[in-house]
Amino acid sequence: MKMIDSHVHLGNGIKMQLDEDTLIKNMDHAGIDLAIACPMDRYLAVYNREGNEFIAGAVRSHPDRLMGMASVNPWFGKAACEELERALSDGLSGLKLHPVLQGFRLSDPIVYPLLEIANKADVPVYVHTGTAGIAEPFQALGLALDFPCINFIMGHAGASDYYNDTVRALEFAQNLYIESSRNGPANFCHWQINGAVDRVIFGSNAPEYHQDIEILNILDVFTDTAEREKIFEKNIRRAYKGRMPL
Repeated sequence: MKMIDSHVHLGNGIKMQLDEDTLIKNMDHAGIDLAIACPMDRYLAVYNREGNEFIAGAVRSHPDRLMGMASVNPWFGKAACEELERALSDGLSGLKLHPVLQGFRLSDPIVYPLLEIANKADVPVYVHTGTAGIAEPFQALGLALDFPCINFIMGHAGASDYYNDTVRALEFAQNLYIESSRNGPANFCHWQINGAVDRVIFGSNAPEYHQDIEILNILDVFTDTAEREKIFEKNIRRAYKGRMPL
C-alpha cells in the first residue's frame, strides 16, 4: 500500500511555514510516499500567481513525491480564470478553493467560471468546509450536483459542527469525497458506522497538524487492511482519476 497525503500547505505564510525539504523529511518519517500541496494563506487569498508558481516549482523539484493544487480567488474574475488555466498548464493537478480566506460563499455562482475550467481540464476540486453560512457540506453538494463530472473533496469533512451533514451529503452525489484533517476518532467512527469509508481520503493539513499523529489517529479506528488501503491510497487515486506519479 502506498500512503498519499491529499492536503498539505507549502511555503512561507503569515500563520504557517513549511519548506519543501522539511516536508519531504516529515513524509519520510511518517511513511508517506506522496503529498498533494497547495499554497499558504495569503497566497490563497491574494498573491495567487506567486503561490501557484511556488507550488509548481516544488513539484518539478520532487516529481516523485509531490503533486500540486492551484488556487485562485474567484473575485479576480477573468484574471482568476486566466491564472487557473496557466497554473494547470504549468503542471498543477487540481483546484483548491477556500471560501473563508477568499471571501465568498461556496454556493455563490461567482465560483462557476473556475469550475468550468476545472471541468474542462478534468481535475478535482478541493473545497474548505466547516464554516457556518460560508462553507457548509450541503453547499459543496450543490456544486457536485451542478458539476457531476468533477470530483469534489470536502476539506476537513465539515469539521467540527457539520459531521452529520457531511455523511448525508455523500448519499446524493457519487463525486463527493471527505478529507480527514481536523477530525478525530469520534468522527472516524461515525464515518465507519455509516459506511462512508469508500469516500474517505487521508489529509493531514500539515503543517497545522503533524502527519505522523494524523496517521496514527486513523489507524486507531480503521483497523481493517482493506479500509486503510481505501483511505490512504485507493480513494484519492479515484478522486484524481488515476493521474498520479506513482
